Parts: sequence; structure tokens; C-alpha cells
Amino acid sequence: MEAFREIFGNIPEGPWVIYPLAIIAALIFLYAIVARFWIVGRRGQPEDRFHPFWRRIGDFIKIGVVEGLIHKKIFREAYPGIAHFLVFWGCIILLLSAAADFLSHYWFHWLTGTPELVHAFITDIGGIAVFVGAIIFIIRRYAQQPGAFHEMLDRGEDDVVALALILAVVITGFFVEAFRIAAVPPGVQSTWNLWSPGGLLLSKAFAGLSLGALLLWHEILWYLHVVITVGAVVYISLFYSKLTHIIAAPLNVFFRERGPKGALVPIDLEEAEFFGVGEIGNFTWKQLLDLDACTRCGRCQEVCPAYLSQQPLSPKKLIQSLKAHALEESHYPFPTKVPETSTFIPEADPPRALIGQVVPEDAIWSCCTCGACQEVCPVYIEHIDKIIDMRRNLVLERAKVPELAEPILTSIETRGHSCKGTTLTRVGWEQSLGIKHLSDDNQVDLVLWLGCQASLEDRSVKITQALAKILKAAGINFATLGTEESCCGEPARRMGNEYLFQMQAMKNIEMLKGYHVKKIVTACPHCFNTLKNEYPQFGGEFEVIHHSQFIAQLIREGSLKLTSGIGKRITYHDPCYLGRHNGIYEPPRKVLRAIPGINFVEMERHGWNSFCCGGGGGRFWVEEKSGERISHLRLEDIKKTNAEIVATACPYCLQMLEDAIKGKEMEESLQDLDIAELVELAIADSTSPSH
Repeated sequence: MEAFREIFGNIPEGPWVIYPLAIIAALIFLYAIVARFWIVGRRGQPEDRFHPFWRRIGDFIKIGVVEGLIHKKIFREAYPGIAHFLVFWGCIILLLSAAADFLSHYWFHWLTGTPELVHAFITDIGGIAVFVGAIIFIIRRYAQQPGAFHEMLDRGEDDVVALALILAVVITGFFVEAFRIAAVPPGVQSTWNLWSPGGLLLSKAFAGLSLGALLLWHEILWYLHVVITVGAVVYISLFYSKLTHIIAAPLNVFFRERGPKGALVPIDLEEAEFFGVGEIGNFTWKQLLDLDACTRCGRCQEVCPAYLSQQPLSPKKLIQSLKAHALEESHYPFPTKVPETSTFIPEADPPRALIGQVVPEDAIWSCCTCGACQEVCPVYIEHIDKIIDMRRNLVLERAKVPELAEPILTSIETRGHSCKGTTLTRVGWEQSLGIKHLSDDNQVDLVLWLGCQASLEDRSVKITQALAKILKAAGINFATLGTEESCCGEPARRMGNEYLFQMQAMKNIEMLKGYHVKKIVTACPHCFNTLKNEYPQFGGEFEVIHHSQFIAQLIREGSLKLTSGIGKRITYHDPCYLGRHNGIYEPPRKVLRAIPGINFVEMERHGWNSFCCGGGGGRFWVEEKSGERISHLRLEDIKKTNAEIVATACPYCLQMLEDAIKGKEMEESLQDLDIAELVELAIADSTSPSH
């Protein structure tokens, strides 16, 4: 006798109940999804995120396997990763199981014998996985008290209802199975029940009931299970915003930015009807899609240096506030509550201002643009572009700039550099080094781009001097632009002054092309990112190399011999614009490991998980008004390594960390040196750099 299970056993009217309700629930779900994406399409500005279409398809499949099916990013945090993995795959199994039942019952009749037993076993495993995953979520959110991190978790009533509905669907399903199993008399069929471990275990509790009672409770629980399941779909569709990511997240991954991570989207200054984003309808449709893709998982907030230093910015709250505002401005027909805002939608009369009321100005200026939020986001939300777009509106349309940053923009515009008040010149660092300028000789192997800090700031000048000595020691024929070099415009762009940035970019591109420059080396990751990833937006195509890459290449090729040992314990701080924004992690480490005698040790937060120094996004010139300095938090990471030297590869990082060292009076125990300075020590006879 082959194993089989009658789908509507004991429920003869079952098809007349479940299918109409399922169709209604499906239509409501479809309507809600269409309504939400209609908001995205109607409110958002046009943006081409379809090309190259077939490459997007290929990348989407690859990312879907790695991130969607395997949960690579989500498993960076094992505890919530396991919970989400269990719920995700459990639900997939249950949905596929229901579909298999439907197809087998009405068309193919293949679920008999061994396939039916395997099907029953896999279905039970799926239900158990969802149950365990939901319990883990509940314990993590509502039972445990993991210190400060607990404050980052969403624990609103909507989450409780959603988790309760998920549990109710699974539990009633197992009860239905349990009463069905308990009603089967001993015999051949009872051995099949071993393949349904969840229901079998629960059925032991009802072994003493009569057959009539078992069948009655089976029928009651079946109807309850159907009603709860349909009700859960309706509730999630209309009133619970979080699970819209089921649809929005895959779309968001498909339409993600394929260009360089560190490149901002330019404004067409001649054609633009508005500059930046001053109201929700100024965002593009993709930026609005980001809002529905957000799951409020809190990973972005957990790694945000601004948030962790008690600055008025939470990436999660930013996205959720924008989401709430988009719903209220679009008159979404259902009273959805966005937990981060404590506001029911739609209820805003008069309409709230995007900048100032929905998103505080201080939050907009608190972002370091470090990219940590985007690095950990499992659904590829792009936070930085939204913040920069709001800065653009403040600067270009409202003439609002932080007090300490305004003189920097003025200095770039009038003097061609960001070092307000400096007495140094672009060529003062050269001293007796015999540096060539392109205006005298443009027949060189490469151009050394200095950057404002490394040529006009006292401490950072030593980086450029060390790098020049390294290039000379390796026999490289190079030149600088001398007094013709002007700010690349990066600070202006990150602070929202796109007009000033484009003015600087076009001027520099014209000059570099005039000298037929092909290859550029720079010690500044901010200049590196701008020249490499953003100048091509305006026709500036150059080969741009960071000095850590070039030094590593010289060592590998044997052009640079490191002979002097440095018997110190050294750790390395990853600059955000070198690491996360450009994926350059290994070259600086290869350089450090090539230096004789050093004891290299990593910080706990390093590589993609590195912590910002606090100087990016224009924050280098903006004083923290509250909380703790981000550089001081990073200094705590350094202290844990017991390092004697922290190596950097960015003049901004060097100065931020050096200020932190001085602020904590640690000058006697900890030095902050650029890798170029360390390499200079390794090719020289001196024992310490000149300060």
C-alpha cells in the first residue's frame, strides 16, 4: 500500500472555503504592492537604472544566490542571521509545499509513496524552522538585554503582531497535523506519520481523546489555521510596512548602483529644475524604492560612527522617516505605522517640511560619508546619495552651510585649496628635493598629485616629502603640477556645493589634458576617489593610483629595497575612501608586512568593517556639537591592540587620529605615521622621521 494523504480529508467543503479566501488575500496583497510601487513611480524623478540590462540580470542572479539564498551579508551577525535564515527558508519550503499539494491534488498526482513521505518530512522541517526562527527573534528583541545594542532594536507593537501571526500560522498548522495523526488507527498508515515529526510529537498529547473529538478538533483547527493565514496576509499587506521588503528588496538589488561605490551622481547644472532634494518628490524613483526595501534591521545604525558617537544621525531612522513622509505626502490609503517615526500615515496637516521637520539639518550634516551603512545593508540601500542630495539643496538653494565649513568653500573658490589660513605654498614642501614641475618637463612616467592637505598643512607635508623620496629611491621619473595644482573639489562636493565641485573638476581636467597626463599617483584617498571615479563623469579619464598601491608595486617588482628594520608593534587604520569606497585593503598591508622587523597586528574593526576617523564628508572642518569625537572612539580600537604605531594611508585620517592622540595625552606611547613615512624609515638609516 502506497503512502498518500487526502488533502481535504475530514473537510469536504474545504476547497469552497480556502480558495475564495486565498484569492481575496492574494488580490489584497497585489493591490497593496501596486499601491506602494505606484507611489514610487509617480512621486520619484526619472532615473535610468535598467542599463546594462543583461549584465544586471547576471549580477542579480549571482547576488541572489550569495546574499539571498546563502545570506552572506546577513550572516556577518550570526545570531540574527540564523533567525532570518530559518524563517526565510522555512517560509519558502512551506509555500513550495502548498504549491506542490495543489498541483498534485488537481493535476499531476505525483505525491504518493516515497515522494509523499519525503514531502511530508520536508514540510515539517520548514514549519519547525519558521517556529525556531521566530522564537529567536522574539527572545532577541524582547527578552534579552544586550546592553546599548538593545536600544537599536525595533520592539514596536507591529513587530509583535507580525511575529505572533507567523507563530500562530505555524502552530495551528502543526495542531491540524497533530489531530489528523492522532485520528489514524494503528497500522500501515500510522508508520507514515514518522515522516511528520512535528505533528507526531504534538499528537501524543491528544492520544486519549475519542475519534469523534479528534476529528472535531481537526476541523476546528483547520478553519482557524486558514483564517489566521489569510488574516496574516491581509494584515501584512495593508497595515504592516516592514515586510514590503519581500518584494522591494529583490527589486532594489536588481536596480542597485553598478558604478564605483565612491562616486556621487552629478547634477546637470544647466538643465536641472531644482538642485538637490528639498521635498520628497525630488528624490528619484530608485531612491524611493530604497525606502520600501528597508527592513529596519538596524545594521546600518549599529556601524554608523555618527550614531555611535551620539551625533543626531541614525541611518535607519533617516530611511524610515523618509518612508513615512513619502506615504503621508502620497496619501497612502491605509493607516500604516512606521515605527521609527511614531506617526500613523497619513496624518500630517499641514504637510511637514522634508528638511528641518522630517530630517533635522544637524542629522544631514552629521554624516561622514564613510559608507559603513551601505557596506552592511543586506538590501543595498544607498544612504549617502540621499544625504548629499539634501546637503545640495541646503547649500545651492538655501545658502545654508555649517559655520566652520563655509570658509573652506570660500577658500576653495578663491584660493584653490581647502586649507584656510595656511601660510604654506604648493611648492614649499619641496625644499632641496629637486622636484620637477609639469610646466618645465611633461615627459615623465607619472604625475604626483599632492592634494590640499599633503601640500599645505604642516603635519601632512611630511607624507608628501616621504613619498617623493621613495619615488626617487625607486628611480621613478615623476613631476608635480607645482603652483598650478588646485583643489580636486572633493570637499565641496561632499558638503553639497556641486557647482563649486564641477567648476574645480572642469578646470583641473582641462589642465591635465593640456599636459597629456596619463598616470597619476596620490597619497590622499579623497583625491584618489575623486580623480579616479568622479572626474570620468566630466570627461577626465586618467589612470589613478593610490600611493599604497604604487609602493606595494615597487616593492613587488624589486625597484624599492627595504633594508632598515622597525622593531615596533604596528596596527593599520583603513581609510574609508580607500577601503570601503574603493576596495583597496591589501596593498597597504603588503607594504607594512614588507618592512623588516615590524610586529603587525590588526584591530578588531578592520577591512570592510573598519571604523571611520570622523573626517570624511566635510566633517574634517565641522566641530561636533554633542556626543564624543569619532576619532576618540577609533583611538579606543587602537589602544586595544597595544600598538606603538598606528599606520595610516590618508592625510585626513592621520590628522584626525593625531589630534585624538594629543587629546588623550598619549604622545609618549603611540605614534601616528603614514605608510610612506614608515617606508622612508625602512630605506633610510635614520631611526625616526623628522617632526
